[in-house]
Amino acid sequence: NNVRFIAVNDGVDSERGDGDGFAAIRNLFNEWYPRDTSKKVRVVFRQKGTSGKHLGKPPYGYRTDPADKDHWIIDEDAAPVVKRIFDLAIDGKGPEQIARILEKDKVLTTKALYAKQSENHPDPKKRKKMPERPYHWIGQSVVGILERMEYTGCTCNFKTYSKSHKLKKRLHNAPENQRIFLNTQPAIIEEQVFARVQ
Repeated sequence: NNVRFIAVNDGVDSERGDGDGFAAIRNLFNEWYPRDTSKKVRVVFRQKGTSGKHLGKPPYGYRTDPADKDHWIIDEDAAPVVKRIFDLAIDGKGPEQIARILEKDKVLTTKALYAKQSENHPDPKKRKKMPERPYHWIGQSVVGILERMEYTGCTCNFKTYSKSHKLKKRLHNAPENQRIFLNTQPAIIEEQVFARVQ
């Protein structure tokens, strides 16, 4: 397309033809660096995950233990809502029906509850803004709660994976590649109830 490429910092000008070889080497290193970093990060996460520690933030219904950041404790504001969602599912209600019931009863959504809980945080930057529709639950959020095995008191690591450091999309991991550790935090839902809902 007759485009002239100039990289000032690297001293490259395609019109002069200088620096082409060096640019190729630099591009090789630019590709190698994130790939190497990704491998190191994956190793750290693999070690942490296989040791039974949580790899992510606690789901709705739990919060991080102030005394131990690797331990989850029950969120007294959200846990009853989780129980109610499972009870409604047992009664035969679908995700959209459950969402409408919660909205009708003015139950704060996950985002709204976190915003309310952060109102009195000493650091103003960590105070979250209340959403415009604090009671508007969606079916997909309900499904996400109903599918979380962690509510039975276990830790489930490596549920998803990415094929490459270049891809942000997470893929579902096969059950045999996941690691489940039992009784790592207080259970909100009994195993029999969770199994029945699934």
